[in-house]
Amino acid sequence: MPGKSKNLLRNPCAKEGFDYWEVVCSGGDGFKCEEEPAGCDKICDCTSVKENLPCWSTSHEPCEKFQLVYLPEFDISEERLDEKKPPIRIRDWYGARNDCGCQYTISVRLLADDKSTELDAWKFDDTKEEGSGWTKVKHVFKDYPPGVRYVEFKHGGQDTKNWAGHFGAKMTNSGVFVGKKRSNRKKRTVREKLGKNLLKNPCAESNLECWTIVSDGGWACEEEPAGCKPIKEANEEAEGESCWSTSYQDCEKKQVIDLGYEGFDPDYMDETRPEIRFSEWFGSRSDAGCVYFLTVRLLNSDMETVDEKVIKETKEAEGDWYKVEDSFGGYGPGVRFIEYSHGGHDTCGWAGNYGAKITCSFVAVVAEAETSSSSSSSSSSSSDEN
Repeated sequence: MPGKSKNLLRNPCAKEGFDYWEVVCSGGDGFKCEEEPAGCDKICDCTSVKENLPCWSTSHEPCEKFQLVYLPEFDISEERLDEKKPPIRIRDWYGARNDCGCQYTISVRLLADDKSTELDAWKFDDTKEEGSGWTKVKHVFKDYPPGVRYVEFKHGGQDTKNWAGHFGAKMTNSGVFVGKKRSNRKKRTVREKLGKNLLKNPCAESNLECWTIVSDGGWACEEEPAGCKPIKEANEEAEGESCWSTSYQDCEKKQVIDLGYEGFDPDYMDETRPEIRFSEWFGSRSDAGCVYFLTVRLLNSDMETVDEKVIKETKEAEGDWYKVEDSFGGYGPGVRFIEYSHGGHDTCGWAGNYGAKITCSFVAVVAEAETSSSSSSSSSSSSDEN
């Protein structure tokens, strides 16, 4: 169909500066275009996006810009819009620097031919902590009223510390699509992914790669666990001896799993609601006790918590390894992401890495369960367009 899977936004990734965009407000030091995102990871290094992209960066007061998309210009007929009402899909990526948090907002309106009559609307805002990386947000307009001719796409943000310069929200890879998704890659089937570990770098073999640091009280990676027994004495299935080790202040890191990108589409998650299992191993040194914690959250398309499991344990100076495990079942509809966050510290306050050791982290969708079906008009799981 005409317009299917074509991004209708012009200059969606800041490659052409501010061409095709109208700046509403440019507070502080204003908007800035960055060829590579300053102060944070490249988007292609930590998300499903396959190429490095420039971005827009905001300042210490609100910065906002918009673009108006005229749908008939893209051979999407008025008859099709009014009668067929093809889904109108919205996408944006936003990120925070490693040294400063940010506020981000997006608002999208479906407008009539006069460019002012609002027929449907969606708004989302988020506050991200420093070092929290990139996040994808999505929304799908369905069953909207007849008469839609324009899509008004508006986004922006600012920093949370009121610093001069450009320490606020970054944005790139924005999108407006009409029609159902068209796959640009071979879809992973549910059967292939069931039971597979969805966490990347689960055993510290690649240092801290693929993880976002939440609290850096002094993370260390050890090729072999110092001051405690080898992990293979407790877990014969461990592929190696590497682990992460925490310090005397809180150390916490997280990884967010995009279930859509991994092959578990929204309909499958809402209708089947499969069991989700998680586990990992943590250990204490023989000369220092430790505090260990793990939080696993099931998130919807707005990154809101649908269900949550929290584990916290304190161990004496025993030098042993312990396995923690649990699962989710019977959760509500709308699950699109899994946020896996863990960490710890020692109980002695000693300089160095005498706190909890962590390795063999595991998250998997493991089984199907019979549940009542449900539907949702929003989704922020990765689509076939990045």
